[in-house]
Amino acid sequence: MKKKIKERFASAIAYGLLAGLIIGIVAVIAYFGGAVMKVFGFEYESPGSIVLFFLFTAIAGFPAETIAKAFPRALLSLEKITVRGAKVLFVILDTAVTAVSMAIVDYFMDSVTATDASILVISLILALLSREDFDERE
Repeated sequence: MKKKIKERFASAIAYGLLAGLIIGIVAVIAYFGGAVMKVFGFEYESPGSIVLFFLFTAIAGFPAETIAKAFPRALLSLEKITVRGAKVLFVILDTAVTAVSMAIVDYFMDSVTATDASILVISLILALLSREDFDERE
């Protein structure tokens, strides 16, 4: 009995640490993104609002971003486009998906106000930063 309690306690601590790590990573991205977006008219009530904005954006955009990554890879594996074309298509799709996700989250969150320019700029920056993990095949 004590062994099961210890195992569950250890699992709870591990999950807590993992959740803390994920929130920490999102917070760093959120503060960087919020600083860039603020230049283009982004307004927020508190630093926690920024973190929630980016967390909700990531959750809302996850399914579409999966498709945005898979579509260029599929076209590349079918040899319908070149590696360069796949990279360009990925950046365009990822920017569009992130921008739409941010616009939706902005619409429903009263504690943040994002301009179209701020959403577009940070979406493009995030797409360019995530481009590095795109599989290159020649």
